[in-house]
Amino acid sequence: MALELLQLSKTYQGQVVIPEWTQQFEPCETVAIYGGNGSGKSTLLKLLSGQISPTRGHLRCEDIPSETWSLHTSYTGPHVDLIDGYTPKELFAQHAQLRAFRPEAGLEHLPIPPYAFDRPLAQLSSGMKQRIKLALAIWTDAPLLLLDEPCSHLDQVGIEWYSSLLGASLSPTLRYSHRIVFVASNHKKEETKHCRRAFLPTGEAVVPL
Repeated sequence: MALELLQLSKTYQGQVVIPEWTQQFEPCETVAIYGGNGSGKSTLLKLLSGQISPTRGHLRCEDIPSETWSLHTSYTGPHVDLIDGYTPKELFAQHAQLRAFRPEAGLEHLPIPPYAFDRPLAQLSSGMKQRIKLALAIWTDAPLLLLDEPCSHLDQVGIEWYSSLLGASLSPTLRYSHRIVFVASNHKKEETKHCRRAFLPTGEAVVPL
């Protein structure tokens, strides 16, 4: 399940955010996209997720139909908002009605205090919310996983949990034979521990990683 970017680019109001980029990513790759604020890394992940359309070029993957691309991706990032009136239990139940979870998914593996499972998300800390967002994204059974600054609002224990969570969710499932992961990061090694290649949003390779 190779993923191809074919002359993919994005322009906003005459400003080139993502220059034309042609690149192939192999099945089971875990890729870092490095860049600071405003560099275009979040825009690139939104292009890959199907949330926004490219100005030119397109994405191609033989296992993902172009007309339902976004239904085969899983994304989370700083601009993803949870439904504050839901409890974590309600949120996961609602999500499960829309998207299938991977076999390792389970609320019992979510590291938040027991009382938090039945409290509205509005009452939870930013760190708890980030754990919930990561669990929803990583546990969703999708062949293309996109994580934008995943360690935001996490303490050291949370960072170690994130690394373990992602490492345990890279394998194939019955529905998908491969999983490709992109992690957008502001050069934080703890976010990109599992990545084997790295690029800038402009398409330039980062060497060394």
